[in-house]
Amino acid sequence: MKVLRQLVALPPDTAACVGAFDGLHRGHIALLEVAAQLAPAVALVTFDPHPAQILAPERAPPLLQSASQRERVCRELGVDVLVLLPFDRELASTEPAAFVARVLLSGLAPAAVVVGPDFRFGAGRRGGVAELQAILQGAEVPLAIAPEIACPDDPQVKLSSTRIRGAVAAGALASVTDMLGRHYAVEGVVVRGAARGRTLGFRTANVDCQGALLPPRGVYAAVLSELEGGRARRRWPAVANLGVNPTFQDGREEAILEVHALDAELGEALYDRPVEVAFVERLRPEQRFPDPEALRQQIARDAASARELLTADALTRVSATPLTRPQARRTGAT
Repeated sequence: MKVLRQLVALPPDTAACVGAFDGLHRGHIALLEVAAQLAPAVALVTFDPHPAQILAPERAPPLLQSASQRERVCRELGVDVLVLLPFDRELASTEPAAFVARVLLSGLAPAAVVVGPDFRFGAGRRGGVAELQAILQGAEVPLAIAPEIACPDDPQVKLSSTRIRGAVAAGALASVTDMLGRHYAVEGVVVRGAARGRTLGFRTANVDCQGALLPPRGVYAAVLSELEGGRARRRWPAVANLGVNPTFQDGREEAILEVHALDAELGEALYDRPVEVAFVERLRPEQRFPDPEALRQQIARDAASARELLTADALTRVSATPLTRPQARRTGAT
C-alpha cells in the first residue's frame, strides 16, 4: 500500500473515497466496496489531524483509532493508496468549488470519487453531494454515492463513529464488533509496572495507551498483538484487566491496562515494544478481593473463561476482512 501525505496524482484507474473515516467502520467500508467495483485501484483520502481537532479542539471526541491503526486496517482491507491530507485552518476555509478543484481535480486526479450520502466539504461545510456532483460532472469525473449503513442492532439509526464511541464507553463490545466488522482495539507501548502479576503466577504486560478511548473498568477476554513495522508480528489469546487494582489499595486513581498472554511465557520481551489490545468480551467488572490469594484464584477462573471465548472465529475478527474485488488480484500488499 502506498501512503501519500501531499497532493499528487493518484495512480491511473484509481477510485478515491473521501471522508474523515474515524474508526474505519462498516459504513466506511461500504464506500471502499463501491470504489472496488468502479476501478482497479482504491484510494482512501482522509485528513490528518482529524478536522474536529483543529476546528473545535475543546469539543473534539476521542478517536476510535490511532493513525498507525488506521494505516494497518487499510492494509488489511487491501486499500491501494492511503492519502493523508494535512488539515489546517487554511484548508478548512477553502470554498467548496475551490476545494474540489484544488484537492480532487488538480491534485489527486482520481478516475472516480465515492462519498457517503451526508458528505460535507469546504468552508463552513457548505458543500454537499449535489454541489460535488455538479462540479465533478463538469470535469467528467464519475461520482458514486455509497448506501447508508444502519446499526446492526437498530435498523432505524445510521451507523456512525459517534454511535460506536457510545457503545465502547458503555462496554457493549458485541455491538461494537458488529459495527466495526472487527474487534475494537487500542494501541500502546508496554511499560514497567508494579510486577505483582509475576508473584501471582500471571505475568502481565502493562500497556500505556494514554489518549485512547477505553471501555469500562473490568476484566476482558482479549487478543494481544506485538507490532513491528506497522503490522502484527505475533498474536496471543489473552485476558486483560482495566482498572486500579483495588485489592492492593495503593491509592491509584487512573486505570491501567494489564494484559496476560494465555499459555505463553513472554518474560521481558515486550518491554518498550508497541502492542495492540483487542477487546473481545467483558468477563466481569473490577472488584476488590480480601487477599492476593483470592485474587489469584479469580484470575485463574478468568483465564479459563477467556480460553473458552477466544475461539478461532473470535481470533479471526481481530483483523479486517479484505475488500471484495471483481476479479481475483493481489492489491494493497506492498
